[in-house]
Amino acid sequence: MTLVAPITSTYAGILGLYYLYLSIKAAMQRLKSRIAIGDGTNHLVRKIITASKTGNIEEVGKIDHHAYDDLLVAIRSQGNFGEYTVFILLFSLISELNGVPGYILNYLLLAFTISRFAHVSGLHAKYSMGIGRRIGVLLTVITLLSLSVICIYHPNQETFHKLINKQ
Repeated sequence: MTLVAPITSTYAGILGLYYLYLSIKAAMQRLKSRIAIGDGTNHLVRKIITASKTGNIEEVGKIDHHAYDDLLVAIRSQGNFGEYTVFILLFSLISELNGVPGYILNYLLLAFTISRFAHVSGLHAKYSMGIGRRIGVLLTVITLLSLSVICIYHPNQETFHKLINKQ
C-alpha cells in the first residue's frame, strides 16, 4: 500500500481525537448550564431586563454575571481549535503532496499540536490569560505563517529563482 500523506494523516488523527474531547467538554458544559444554543449571554440579558422592568434594581446586582464563564471557555476552546486546525491541516496536506520534506512538516505539526494543548490550558487559567494561551497563540501564528509561505514558495521555487536571478 502506498501512503499519500502519512504525516498529515497522523496529526489529523491526533488533532481529531482532541477535537472530539473538546466537543464532549463543550456539550457537558451545555448540559450543566442548561444552555442549548449560545453562550448564556441571552439568559443574563433577560434577567437584567426583567429586574429592570420591575424596578427592582437591587436584583440586577444579585445576578451571577459569571454563571456561564465555564460554558464560554468550553465553547471557545472548541471553536478556536476548529477554526485553526482545518487550515493548518489543509496547508500541511498541500505541502506534503507537493513534496515538502517530512521533517519540516513534522516540526510544524508538532508545534501546532503543542500550541493547541497549551492554548486550551491557558483559556482555563484565571481570566483566560494563562501562559499557555500566549504560547499557543505564538506557536499557532508561527505554524500558520510558515505553512502559508511554504504553500506559496515550494511549488513556485523555479519562478522565484528566475525572478531573483534576473536582477
